[in-house]
Amino acid sequence: MQPETEQILGTLQVIVEPYLTVDLPGHENGGTIVPFVWDVSEQGEFNVINLCLANGWLQLTDVDKRIRSWQKMEYAKSFYDFYLGVEEENLRKNIFEYLLQFLHINLQDLEAFLQDLESFSSMPYSCSRGVVLPGLVIGRTTDGTWICICPTVYKETAIPQELIYRSPLSQSTSSQLFAENTLNLISQLEAITSELGIISLEGDLGGGYYYNYDHQIVYDVAVSKELAFEQAFQKAGILELKQFHSLYQDKNYLGEYYEGYKLEKVFAKYEQINNFFKQTFSEVIMYRFSFFTQEHIYIIGQNNPGDRVGLYLNSEFVYNP
Repeated sequence: MQPETEQILGTLQVIVEPYLTVDLPGHENGGTIVPFVWDVSEQGEFNVINLCLANGWLQLTDVDKRIRSWQKMEYAKSFYDFYLGVEEENLRKNIFEYLLQFLHINLQDLEAFLQDLESFSSMPYSCSRGVVLPGLVIGRTTDGTWICICPTVYKETAIPQELIYRSPLSQSTSSQLFAENTLNLISQLEAITSELGIISLEGDLGGGYYYNYDHQIVYDVAVSKELAFEQAFQKAGILELKQFHSLYQDKNYLGEYYEGYKLEKVFAKYEQINNFFKQTFSEVIMYRFSFFTQEHIYIIGQNNPGDRVGLYLNSEFVYNP
C-alpha cells in the first residue's frame, strides 16, 4: 500500500472511531460507517465489476439459463400481485427465444452473471424467501464494443438529500461513436426490448408496505466491458453513481435522532468527515448498490496511483408490520 494511501486510511479510521452510523429510513440492521481502501497493487484496477466480484455479489452462470429465468419471469413473479394472461406470456416467451438467438449469433465472449445474495432475511412474507436477483448477460460485438443486458429490480429505500447530499456526475461532452454493425445491433435490441415493454406492478408487500415497480429489460452499450456493465446496472436501478458532497449537512435533520450536547458532538463528527473529503480529494464519488432490502454504499476518492480510499456502510431495511 502506498504511504499516502495508508495515511488517508489511518486518518479516516481515527475520525469514525469509536462508532458512527448512517441511519437510512426504515433500516434497523447495520449502518455502521467503516473505512474502505482499494489497493491497486494488490487488487488490480478499481471498477464496478471488480468491486462486485471482490464482495462475492456476482457468480458466473450459464447464459441460456439466465435468459430462461427472465423468460419465466422468476424475479417479477416474486411479487404476489404479478399476473399475465396466457396469450401475453406466450408472446413474451417467443420474444425471449428470439433474444437468446440474437445474443448467440451477434455477440462474442458471452457471459452471464448471477447476483446471488444471501441476506434477504427481512423480506416480507408476500415475496418468495430466498429470491435471487435476475442477473445480467454481457458480450462483445465484432466491432469491439460491449453490450450488457439485465432486467430492472425493485429498490425499497429512498435516501433523502439531507442524509447524503449528492448530485449527478458531470457528463463528457464528446459523443460516443459506434461502428455501423454495432449501430445495427442496437437498433435490433431496441426493437426487442420495446416489444417486451414494461410490466407495471404495485401492491402491498404486507403490513402496509406499498410499492410501485416497473419491470422491464434494459441494456447499455459502451467501448469497454466495465463501462457497459456499470451503465446497465444504473439503468436497472441496482447502482446509483453520484458526486458526493456531504453527510448530514443539515443539523436539524440530524436533530431527529440526537439532541443537546450529543447532537453537537455527533454533528461535529460528520462535519469533520465532510471537510476531510473536500480537502483530500478533488472528486468524491458515491457508489450505491441496492439489492432489494440491502444497501451497500461506498463514498470514496481516488489517490495516486489509482488507489481508492473512503467509507463504506452496509444497511438493511427491515419489514416490521
